[in-house]
Amino acid sequence: MVVAGAGGHALECFDILTQESLPVLLEFFDDVTKETLVLEKYPIINRQDALESHFVQDPRFILAVGNPAYRVLFYEKFIRAGGTMVNLLGFQNTISPFALLEGVDIFNHCFIGSQVKIGKGTLVNTGAQVHHEVQVGEFCEISPRAVILGAATIGNQTRIGANATILPKIKIGSHVTIGAGSVITKDVPDHVTVVGVPGRIIKNH
Repeated sequence: MVVAGAGGHALECFDILTQESLPVLLEFFDDVTKETLVLEKYPIINRQDALESHFVQDPRFILAVGNPAYRVLFYEKFIRAGGTMVNLLGFQNTISPFALLEGVDIFNHCFIGSQVKIGKGTLVNTGAQVHHEVQVGEFCEISPRAVILGAATIGNQTRIGANATILPKIKIGSHVTIGAGSVITKDVPDHVTVVGVPGRIIKNH
């Protein structure tokens, strides 16, 4: 298995992996760091040919970065190299049997309610709550202890900051950043950053 990323978020992903037996072949991929090992044991690879060689032996990879843009970048790069994405499921979660989760990473102590739909490549981080009938797009980041209330809608590649609250039935666009601790009381268009209580747009991007 290849862990896509070798930073701090990757360490938390590794903790979840250790809940089960670790793969025989486990490497991290990071083409920016100068480090060569993670936890003084697991090699970091940084070349395309090394990635392809690994996938011949074991095609599995996990996304171990939070930023939606990097999640998409790694996903597309690894699929082209012959990889197959697998997903993390942490412990002590409450997940409705009526939720539809397509290729989602779920960390620890999360709540996901009935008829929730979450798209491929999205991260639901520790302690987040996603309540009934919420729809979340692909490659989003729902940060620790964020709360998304009933029937809200989130677009693709959107970041919901730690401890942010999205009120019921609110629609948030794609490529949006919601600041930590913000409370979103009105719909949010694409390509903006929103912060505060109540949330206000501070930047277009």
